Amino acid sequence: MLNYGLVSTAIGVDRERLLEGVRLLAEIAHKHSIPITWAVDIKSAPVVAKVFETWHTENGDTPLLMLDIKPIWETNWERERNANPGASTEAMATHLVKMRERLPEYITKECEKLKRAMPWAVLNIAGAIYKNDVFLRALEQTGFRGLWGYHWNQQDIGETNPNALEVEIDRGGFGCFYPLEAPTSADAVAMRGTADENRTQSFEKIVGVPYHTADHLAEDTHNLRAALLNGTAQQHYDTYLENTAWNQWLGYVEHINPLTVAHLGQDGLDRLDAYFAHVVSVENTKPLLLSQMVDDYITHCKLTEPVAVIATSTEAQEETVSPNSTLKMFYCDAACEFTFVEGVMDPVVIKNYASERVLQSEATKPVLIGFSPTRYRTQLHIVITVESTKAMPYGIAVWGDHNGLRLTESNADDVRWVGEHSLFIRLTLQPGKNEFSVKLTI
Repeated sequence: MLNYGLVSTAIGVDRERLLEGVRLLAEIAHKHSIPITWAVDIKSAPVVAKVFETWHTENGDTPLLMLDIKPIWETNWERERNANPGASTEAMATHLVKMRERLPEYITKECEKLKRAMPWAVLNIAGAIYKNDVFLRALEQTGFRGLWGYHWNQQDIGETNPNALEVEIDRGGFGCFYPLEAPTSADAVAMRGTADENRTQSFEKIVGVPYHTADHLAEDTHNLRAALLNGTAQQHYDTYLENTAWNQWLGYVEHINPLTVAHLGQDGLDRLDAYFAHVVSVENTKPLLLSQMVDDYITHCKLTEPVAVIATSTEAQEETVSPNSTLKMFYCDAACEFTFVEGVMDPVVIKNYASERVLQSEATKPVLIGFSPTRYRTQLHIVITVESTKAMPYGIAVWGDHNGLRLTESNADDVRWVGEHSLFIRLTLQPGKNEFSVKLTI
């Protein structure tokens, strides 16, 4: 089953154009029984409140609350840093304590303001650009269950080191996940200790939701409008439909701005209509509000569910990649994300969330120094050797159809069949030389 969620950011200063866009989008989506999750802030809520109430009653539409903690966060951090020059650790500790107090208050007040415009609204999904673990805990504390807005390739907002070998990145991008399942950021580390038990018991239930799932499939696809215009919307959707065969839980979130819908023209609106008709024509698709998708994820996935997505590559290949490469595999779990290209066993991109939220550079990537398969009668024994400079998550893709084999023994974290395309082996590395054994039989 593919869980489909449509999000639209109903925010803009041009009220007339905003209302025109939301009405055009709602007319087409509701025609195909697709509910819309409307991302609103406290400024735009009064403008759209009346029509949203009607669509909530008739079609089930709901709002999610957009929150911007950046001004509060940066203002307070600057104040603490100025008050404690040279004592960055002390300043950060004080800053985090104050943010733990202030952010729940800020969220509660924003909710109250939105409820004045939409008293019927049930607010349990938020949206944000700037996000961190303290913010996530504040959301959990104030009754939220999900946070929408995670991008595939977006550098975290905040201070970065231009000389660093590893770049800090936004967490997540194409799969739902539990951002607080494992602490990763500096503020989480600073708050460890007595909070560990509480985190395990409650904080893992905030679900991170992608901004636009198909972001990782093409560089020029950042929202549904772009995909409609370049003709890739149905292609990307169908890719995810195919990938439901080897994933336990799969969601597909699309975002479109109503202001751009108002500029689509009749041809663009016809394309949108045809695309939505295709989405609902597939029996294996379940259109959901984002709140319903989050609830379904929490029900079926007690921990972050690993996701493996096979897609046809449409980009020019690098010199190190076989010219016959036509597929990519994207993998994500609680600790990492990998990108593989067909014919190459080791990942070409590694995003490490196990101890730091970083994109591994070529200088720090592990090296696959040995892959030795040995056949004996009905058994295939694979020995894998990887050299690493540090402890970190890793994985390899053994391309080809291995559906005739079954696992009998392994010291790897996970061995999974990705359809007829690949056998994926998930590993956890320690510093130095690592050796793994996988035994398969017919």
